[in-house]
Amino acid sequence: MNKSLTNLDLIHPGQTILIPLDITPVSKYVEAGDFARESITGVFSLKEMDFESYVVRPGNTLTRIIQSKYNIPTEYLYNEYLRLVQKFNPTLKNLDLIYPNQVIRLPIYSPEIVRMPIKAKPQKIKKIKTVSKETKISAAKDTVSLRKKLGDIFNQMGEEWIDTGEHFIPLSSGGQINLKADTFPALNLRSGIRLIIDINNQLPEDICRLIEADWEDYRIVPLANSDNLTAAMDKILAASNYYKILKSGKQFTVGGDIDISIAGDWVIIPHRGKRDITDKIAVITLINNPSERTPGMVRAYLEKLGIKVIDYPGFPALAPVKEGVPTQKKITIEENTDFPLPTLLLNLTGQPFSSQVRIPVYKGGGSGFDLIINGDLFFSRKGKDCIIDFTGLPPDIVSLLRKHQFFVLSLAGEKDLNRMTERILDFLGLPFDSRPHRFLAAARDDTRNITLTIPGISFHDQEGKKILATDKKTPQEIVSFLNQKGYNLLELSQQESQ
Repeated sequence: MNKSLTNLDLIHPGQTILIPLDITPVSKYVEAGDFARESITGVFSLKEMDFESYVVRPGNTLTRIIQSKYNIPTEYLYNEYLRLVQKFNPTLKNLDLIYPNQVIRLPIYSPEIVRMPIKAKPQKIKKIKTVSKETKISAAKDTVSLRKKLGDIFNQMGEEWIDTGEHFIPLSSGGQINLKADTFPALNLRSGIRLIIDINNQLPEDICRLIEADWEDYRIVPLANSDNLTAAMDKILAASNYYKILKSGKQFTVGGDIDISIAGDWVIIPHRGKRDITDKIAVITLINNPSERTPGMVRAYLEKLGIKVIDYPGFPALAPVKEGVPTQKKITIEENTDFPLPTLLLNLTGQPFSSQVRIPVYKGGGSGFDLIINGDLFFSRKGKDCIIDFTGLPPDIVSLLRKHQFFVLSLAGEKDLNRMTERILDFLGLPFDSRPHRFLAAARDDTRNITLTIPGISFHDQEGKKILATDKKTPQEIVSFLNQKGYNLLELSQQESQ
């Protein structure tokens, strides 16, 4: 490295000598014993030289880069140093041709730090902080626990979490970086991004920059020792390049016959738009006990919609449903009866009735004049005679009936099944609720919950059980969910309007 130094025993005042030293960081000076031992060969081995990597910026030239970093004599720069740079950068074929974002390895040159003969430093006894065996074991367990939790969550998302073996990261300037996967797990995302998770924040910043400069798809995510699962997830997700991440309190809505508002600790939307999406939307919620879990039937239904629900930790499965107990129950309308929907509602509410009844409304005595009409459905309620008419009695007949103290509900031409249900329940004097029904899926606060909004009319049957009548298509999973919430579902079919 010093071609002019032909005689190692002959040097003269004012002469400049390049001496390779271990100077990264600068505070680490070469010990006299180490220097003497290495100097047996005259200079340090080139293999042990320290380098720094420089990322080229627009407008840079190689000589300006070097002169801005090191105080190298001009003669040595052109005669020796540039050849050394080229030697350790095999891809650098032309020293006059560099381009932005190119990484160049520069041998560190700092002869100015050695201004006096190196003197042996007195041995100092380092004070070692005593750490108990229990503390070491606890810290190791915490690291393993966090690594396992993160792996469990991302594996459930369908991403690839690697925390065994070793990672080999080649560098464009030559060589490679080896990382132990148990300390630096890798997260391979389906988007092509690869995250290196620095569990204990041990990776030097310059190494992180070097990896990210060489590999545009790599991200280094350093975690602090104090980071819990929530903080670690926040940092990892922030580097993941997902399209959108909604945190607690923010909802993602899925429209349809059943409106579903989804919230969790994190709602992860991998891509923009809804078409041609291969990755499912993921809803991750950290729970404290089994009662906070999302019911299996809701998870199964959302899975069909392309939404993956992850409650963590999973906790042991609930006891299986006993044999003979139906997992879903819904009430259907018998199509082979006259006036199917009103008939069913009267039966559910315990109201006796007769159908197709000839009702004597007026008897003229000796005049020989009688008025008899056909009633579609006839019953007595609270001492009053009631008629539900589907045929379409003329207005003057309806008026005459009411004059003779009959209560008449005319449903002729009514096509809206929800409206028909409301009018029948009102005619019977029964309370009902026709507002959209809102159900929280799990026993946790609604800022981190899944909310199902189902349109329909709810009322109680003669046994006090809750009935929810709806004309919307209701999947089997949602029927089971409503059963679990104490509701029997009454399916209103368009065929029943006839």
